[in-house]
Amino acid sequence: MAKREPKRGGGILSAEIEEAPRELMRVTSEHVERLLFIMNDKDDPKLSAIDNKRRRYANILWQMAIYLEKIGHDKLPELVTYVASLGVALEELIRGGNDPLFVTKRGSKRDPMRTWGARLQAARGLECFILSGLTRDKAASDAAKNYKALASLKRGTNRDLKGSLLSWYDRFIEGRVPVPELVKSFQTKRRDLKAANLSPQEYRRRGKQNFAKAVKSAIR
Repeated sequence: MAKREPKRGGGILSAEIEEAPRELMRVTSEHVERLLFIMNDKDDPKLSAIDNKRRRYANILWQMAIYLEKIGHDKLPELVTYVASLGVALEELIRGGNDPLFVTKRGSKRDPMRTWGARLQAARGLECFILSGLTRDKAASDAAKNYKALASLKRGTNRDLKGSLLSWYDRFIEGRVPVPELVKSFQTKRRDLKAANLSPQEYRRRGKQNFAKAVKSAIR
């Protein structure tokens, strides 16, 4: 039988195919590092706390647009523009503008979903502390003492943090949080944590991790 000759240029093509995933991984790794830098960058003292948050989110959106442009080349121009435009709208708020995207027809007394997202992490932390063997009261007292930054998540300045933590926890358990997706997430995680039957030390460690995430969400 005659020996089949390899296709001309096949070696070069194979090398290009192998190189593509490596290049994507490199670009993605750089993108993630840049996002982490933006997220953890220092606040601008000339801006208010909320404007620093807006600037951070705007910069993250612009970085995501740059990433999409790099990996999609000329295939994703509309998506790149769409993502970047939200960053522009946030920047407009910082500069005193009023982009229609953020204008509501009527005021809402409900706390923002982002606030409830941070409270979710705190409620998970409290659940872990309780599963470690602490009473509700002790778990909430320890959390209030060691994670004072969570006070920014309170609805009123007159409320104590310990009481607020217990209130958020109970509302997640009873399904009284106005964000059904977060309620489902909490209750699913709660069942998983109970079923895991971890050591008190591990529950305590996980509780601290959740409280740390809540603090980061609260101050960012």
